[in-house]
Amino acid sequence: MEDSHPQQTPPASVRKKTACAECRQQKMRCEGDRGTLDSPACSRCRRLKIPCVFSAPFRRTHKRKRLQELEEETTALKRQLFSASPAAPGNPPPPRQEEDIDVSRIPTARIMRRNEPSDDNDPTLSRTIDGLELAPGIIDDCFELYFKDYHSMLPILDPSVTPNTCYQRAPFLFWVVVSIGSRRYTRQPTLTRALALPVTQLALQSIIVRTKPIERVKGLILLLNWPFPAGPFYRDPSFVLGGTLLHMAMHCGLHAPSFSQDFSKTYLKLPEQELVRRAEMWAYVVITYQRTCSGSGQANLVSFEIYSEQIHFKTLLEKLPVTLRIQIQISNIITRAHKTLLDLGLLSMTPQQERTMDALLKGFNTELDSLENLASSSTDQVQDVIPYADFRSVWDRLYIACARQDILVMHFYKSATALELQSCMLIFNATSSVLEQVRDLDRDYGLHRICTRFLLTVTLLSLASMARILKGPFAGYLDQTRGYGLFDAGVRFARSCSVQKGDLAERCAALAERIWKSKKVFRDHDGTINITLRVRNRLSAGPWYDAMRCWKEEFFDPDCVHYASATDIAETVIPSSATARLDAPPAPSSVPNGALSNFSAAPEFLLNDELWGDLGLGLSDNWDVAGSSMS
Repeated sequence: MEDSHPQQTPPASVRKKTACAECRQQKMRCEGDRGTLDSPACSRCRRLKIPCVFSAPFRRTHKRKRLQELEEETTALKRQLFSASPAAPGNPPPPRQEEDIDVSRIPTARIMRRNEPSDDNDPTLSRTIDGLELAPGIIDDCFELYFKDYHSMLPILDPSVTPNTCYQRAPFLFWVVVSIGSRRYTRQPTLTRALALPVTQLALQSIIVRTKPIERVKGLILLLNWPFPAGPFYRDPSFVLGGTLLHMAMHCGLHAPSFSQDFSKTYLKLPEQELVRRAEMWAYVVITYQRTCSGSGQANLVSFEIYSEQIHFKTLLEKLPVTLRIQIQISNIITRAHKTLLDLGLLSMTPQQERTMDALLKGFNTELDSLENLASSSTDQVQDVIPYADFRSVWDRLYIACARQDILVMHFYKSATALELQSCMLIFNATSSVLEQVRDLDRDYGLHRICTRFLLTVTLLSLASMARILKGPFAGYLDQTRGYGLFDAGVRFARSCSVQKGDLAERCAALAERIWKSKKVFRDHDGTINITLRVRNRLSAGPWYDAMRCWKEEFFDPDCVHYASATDIAETVIPSSATARLDAPPAPSSVPNGALSNFSAAPEFLLNDELWGDLGLGLSDNWDVAGSSMS
């Protein structure tokens, strides 16, 4: 049977259409025609305004391969940028200082000099971290800056160690030293920012590394004292790393040096010198942890007294440096004070509890007086034996003054009716003492260039307390001229501690200026002055966090603003720099109006919402609403 539909054979010459290169790359349908001369572009290329090209030898480009090529190109550019050191690797010149002040002359408990490594025996090698390669000249400069400026503040490393030896022993410690040395390194001003993320990742990775635990503990101690500056893409993890430091030190037995064999897989019979070294390292761990917690407004959960009261530990403590023993006692006093006040209850106190708090604070303040007398007597005894022993009392006095301020600002937790003139005068004198000592050290030795995180937070607490006192109801009984000058000096010091533009130091200095200029802070809903605290669970850091809350309500929550009367405004105006002399007599009524010219306007970009993350306020306001409950 014949088929009624005959088969149709295709024509002999049928031209196959070919898509353009862009459409073939994206596997899209293309109506273009490459067969005609001067063919118009396809609709997709016309819409995207890209060239419409028909290419016979087409080869599709893989996206992953292209991304890898871009990453390799970025890494190569970074390597070229930071490898271009102006110093020759074999003969690096001395690092340049940004100021003429010699930071190496700052008073220290130990006078230690760094031995210059021999270029012939141990030439420094270039090192790479996360695609960032540093030339030998840059590494040598950073090591030299660290041991010249920063090492005297925290002498836990051997000054004679070379960069190569440090890297072979502990890469994490090596990169921490380089990072700290690069904070004021003018030849590579962006090096600190480039090292922030990779070095912090190394710090987190050091938790699971089993080798060289004490070297990793040293690296964390240094990183907590000189953390990387916070910025839009980096948050300071100091409080979290503080707990890591404490547990890591206990994990390797630093809290019990005489029983080190109980924390080692092999039996250890350590000499007495090694036991003293471990006890000293544990002291630095506890002090650093306590200062990190206090600066973050958190309670210290571990006290040095838990282990120092043991007989075998007391003999080791007697062989520690005097300054370190004083700092240990200060840390114990602050820890006991915070624990006692937390047990007393800070949320809402009765008049009886407030009187009890007065007695407790007076007792802790008396302990600091005894410690100050002990520091002075110990300095007099060794002054003839140890050169520069009188310098040691400079740091002892500063640390004791900081602890006294830490305790006395707890008076702000009283009610408005219980906060009397005597308490405000104690706070004013303690705050003035801290700001004066910081000002003098910065003037004589350039303290701002090597300022630790602890000293910065102490300065911020001083500024918040001074502003609260001078805007309070008892300002007329205080030396306002002295307070205005110290507040100005404190703001300038905080700003000079800034390592990079927009970091925490610069932001907080701008915030302190705004709080001082405000006519609306520290007031109740009816507009009356109230300098007591509404933030009730930040311990001695409460005045600073409460000041931030007042500033937030004024600039972010307009409905919460409380305006001052004209009389109150006239009483809280800062005098000009010409009249703010420290030797001027108190004259509140002679303060000129509108003399705010010596304070610069705070840049708006410094006071955006990123500030809350920098200050440890990680949870959003609607965390309980937006996020699911714990169940």
